[in-house]
Amino acid sequence: MADLYTDSSGATITTMIGNYYDHVFLERLMANLVYQKFAVKKSLPQNEGDIVVWHQLKNPGAGYTLDETGTPGTSAMSTRKVSATQVWKADLRNVTTRVAATAVNPVVKETADALGYGAALTVDNFISDAIGFGSAASTGITNASSTKFPSAFTQGFPLFEANRASTFWAAIGLQNGFFSTIATIAHIRKAVTELKKLDAMPYEDGNYRGIVHPTVSDHIRQDSNFATWMAYTNRSAMERGRLGVIERVLFEESSQAMTVAVLSSTYSGYVSGGGSLYGTLICGKGAYGVTKLRGQDTKVNIVTGADKSDPLDQRTYIGYKIAVAAKILNPSAGIVVTWLTES
Repeated sequence: MADLYTDSSGATITTMIGNYYDHVFLERLMANLVYQKFAVKKSLPQNEGDIVVWHQLKNPGAGYTLDETGTPGTSAMSTRKVSATQVWKADLRNVTTRVAATAVNPVVKETADALGYGAALTVDNFISDAIGFGSAASTGITNASSTKFPSAFTQGFPLFEANRASTFWAAIGLQNGFFSTIATIAHIRKAVTELKKLDAMPYEDGNYRGIVHPTVSDHIRQDSNFATWMAYTNRSAMERGRLGVIERVLFEESSQAMTVAVLSSTYSGYVSGGGSLYGTLICGKGAYGVTKLRGQDTKVNIVTGADKSDPLDQRTYIGYKIAVAAKILNPSAGIVVTWLTES
């Protein structure tokens, strides 16, 4: 009897079942971007140079006793100005026409949306760097003010060491045990007290603003008083998983909050395997300013069409550019509560 035919093509019931594609990309993980939200915003007109200037009329001092026998003299009014140079930021990607024509997902649209978020993230990082620790203000050996310790400092706001309720306007060495590793509600209260001493003005709702990293937010939630505090003052915020208002500070949680790596060190009096220095900015009105050219938000451009460099129109270019500047306007209107978490 003849052998039975064996089909070796690999076709089975399983291989004949098609795959369904949802023609939508999975949602991207996006950070909560908040630095622009709390800033003083100023538009820089086009063709007016690269520098934006904020002006401020200084507060007069206390008045004097009026002498009725003579004509009182006049006192001068003083002003101050703060300036910042705008910086251009950009990103450019390309998608081939073959991908755009054959992909099951709307690649060009999704890329444009992603670049819109990327532009916002770029601006948020720029502001955080300009008013925070600064990319050059490492807590490593470089820029340290002491020969014994790495140091931390900001672009103008004072640092607040919560354990000792001490405010530092200059670089401060990171001695062992000097900074708290666990943030508490009491630390927030002490920082707000310092802002009140400096006459920092709260926002219209009567609260200051805080930008807190998720790690520090977790520290605050570990406070034994947190549940009681939230239950009596912020129950709705607690149910939404937010810090809400604590000690007159309305917190926004963002992974882009001030953070800088601490290098491992073996200096006399300071031994560390490294870690991270977290800065929680607590500020009042007018603490810092940002500007955009012509007051415009980022525009994502999509460029198509054949030219000499792309005669068959094989590529679609997608990108953005934006001019931005950021500067601390009133150093006394903000404070950076600093916590060191070692590895």
